[in-house]
Amino acid sequence: MSDMTIALLLKFISIIAISGIGFLMLTACSTKLKLPATAPDMTKVYLIKYSTWGHHSLAFYDDGLLTEFTYGDWELFALNKRDPWTAFKNMTFLTPGCMGRKSTAWNPGDTICDRFKDCEMAVSFFAPADKVITLRNKLQKSYDAKAESEYYNPDERVYFVKYSVPYWIFHNCNHELADWLEVIGAKVSGRVFYKPDFIGGMAPKQEPIK
Repeated sequence: MSDMTIALLLKFISIIAISGIGFLMLTACSTKLKLPATAPDMTKVYLIKYSTWGHHSLAFYDDGLLTEFTYGDWELFALNKRDPWTAFKNMTFLTPGCMGRKSTAWNPGDTICDRFKDCEMAVSFFAPADKVITLRNKLQKSYDAKAESEYYNPDERVYFVKYSVPYWIFHNCNHELADWLEVIGAKVSGRVFYKPDFIGGMAPKQEPIK
């Protein structure tokens, strides 16, 4: 074995070791979600937690419709390729991301989880209206910009399009969700990497929607 090969092997082992330490650090502490500060004009946002991989999404209500936006990996989420090899490959290397969108008839006071497959829990919280509009418009424009790639996943009952943000282990669905939350004035810290509990870590606490 040449010196160069040994050096490359040691470098690879070091990267794995550092990644492992980072993983332990990121999964050891609980998720903290500090909700947006009170503002003169606030509106509700809906946070949905799924049983699959601790996945979360955001939803917005308008005139009888609840519209969910979600982020993930194109193959894992849109194409539903969830075999171990695809999951490992697409978490290890940068792969194409996707954005999901689903609109369903709904009115405040109704249950939410029965309208979204594998929904585990949903809560609502208030955020500054201008920031919510900014985020929703940004997500809608991103979706519309890739409309030609739209694909319907019948198992999830969600439409997906290609998304400009690549997916991998250090920027998975919950990292992107944390970015969206911060756009509307929330602060996210602690465990985001693996099975975060955004709802359990909320401050102040919010009651789940039945």
